[in-house]
This record gives sequence, structure tokens and C-alpha cells, in this order.
Amino acid sequence: MSFVSLKNKLISVPLKYGAIGGIIVIILNLLFYFSGRNPLVEIKFIDIPLLVIFIFFALKEFRDRYNQNELHFWQGITGGMTTFFTLAIISALFILILLTVIDSGITTNYIESRIALLNENKQTLIENINEQAYVDALTGVKETTPIDLALDDFLKKSIIGLFLTIIIALILRK
Repeated sequence: MSFVSLKNKLISVPLKYGAIGGIIVIILNLLFYFSGRNPLVEIKFIDIPLLVIFIFFALKEFRDRYNQNELHFWQGITGGMTTFFTLAIISALFILILLTVIDSGITTNYIESRIALLNENKQTLIENINEQAYVDALTGVKETTPIDLALDDFLKKSIIGLFLTIIIALILRK
């Protein structure tokens, strides 16, 4: 296989896995939404296993099928980043659409639940940090927008994905 063809597979295989992972995230978000659960909270518990699965299988397919059972670290990082960025972009765009087009009430519910959580832990926060930190956190939560939540989802998936990519690339390297 030529270098150009191999390079194309290093992008196209992870893109495929990232897109499939993104579609699964959309389906899971919709399942949570239609079952009456807040998808912004529920999806957090599934993010890491999904990222592990899709990054692992993207790199494994590239290594085993197209690269003669070899995976250089740089190939693992490139493929893993392509996978998790694709998945994170699809997920964040869907969350933005969900919160702005489908049901803007989810944002309000999320803000209310975060305020309730802050109020539950008010005394602990004040004792451990200070009252100003509590007030700042409360103000920040009240100003949350759908774009903030979509960006938060993208950044969390990206940071976790980068960490997982490094580990998986090391494991699959031969």
C-alpha cells in the first residue's frame, strides 16, 4: 500500500468510527430525552466507555487491516484524535440543536439542578474555599447558555479523548 493511500486510511478509518460514535451519542441523548431524563447529565456516565471503544477499534482496524499489524505512536495519536474530535463535534452540535431547536427547557432544568446542587453544598464550599467562590459559581451557573453546554461537552470529550488516545496508542503500538 502506498504512503498516500495509507495516510488516507489513517484519516478515513478514524473518521468512520468517530461518525458512528457520534450517531450513537445522538441516539443515547434522544433515548434519555424521551425517557424523561436529562441527557446533559446522563450522557456523562457513558462518555468514557464510548470514547474507549471507538478510539480502540479505529486504531485496531487501521493497524490490523491497513498497516500490516504495525502502529506507530504518531499514527495512534493522529487516528485517535481524528476519532474523538469527530465524535465530540457531532455530539456538541447535536446538544446545541437539542437545546436551541428541540427543547430549550432542558437548559433551564439543567441550571436549576446545578443551583440546587450548589445550594446543598453551600456550607461546605464556604468553609473549604470562601463565600465569594460560592457566589461566583452561582452567578456562573445562572448565566449558562446552550452554547456553553455544547462547548463544555466538546471540551470534556476532547480532553478525555486525548488522555485515552495516548494510553490506547501505547497499548496497540507494535
